[in-house]
Amino acid sequence: MEVARFDTKLQAAFREMASRYAPYLTTAATLTLKKYARIRVRRFDNQSTEIYEFGQHLTDQTIRSTANRFEARLTHYLYGNQSKHKNKEHWAKPLLLVAIEGRNTHKRPHFHIAVGNIPTDKQADIGVLIEKAWHDCDFAHNEVRVEPLTNCYGWLDYMTKEVGYTDNDAFAVEHICIPEIIQQSICTEGRLLRD
Repeated sequence: MEVARFDTKLQAAFREMASRYAPYLTTAATLTLKKYARIRVRRFDNQSTEIYEFGQHLTDQTIRSTANRFEARLTHYLYGNQSKHKNKEHWAKPLLLVAIEGRNTHKRPHFHIAVGNIPTDKQADIGVLIEKAWHDCDFAHNEVRVEPLTNCYGWLDYMTKEVGYTDNDAFAVEHICIPEIIQQSICTEGRLLRD
């Protein structure tokens, strides 16, 4: 008896797109979000130390801003100011694929991420750096799991499992971070295969 597969065309397209980056991925992580956070910001842009605090519920907008904040903080911890230099910005950022789960289900909202393009001197500490970048985000919950990737294609399939079923936007294409050097490498490989 054959096992029925429930893959949708959208899910298959996301998996095909993500699989191009599998050889460059080294780390998988699951980052859990809070549903409510107390946010503290400086009241003025000048040197004032006055703090304004307010409560905020998790929304699609705060999920997007948390993903952007995490990417910025992880880039900072991995590359520092190199990511801002014109002659280094084409390679000085992590490869980052993001899936967002739990928005339309009973599960606590969380990110599944796949990370690559990690400097070799930071690879041993990548778990600590991901946790540090995550805890710099206002909606970061304490549940964080970071593991080395041993089956990239399996992890990418897992990241896209909700696409076409509970959430078509689960694989967050808008939050994919691809260093230019990796994108060029994939384009070059594609041209070589066609020739």
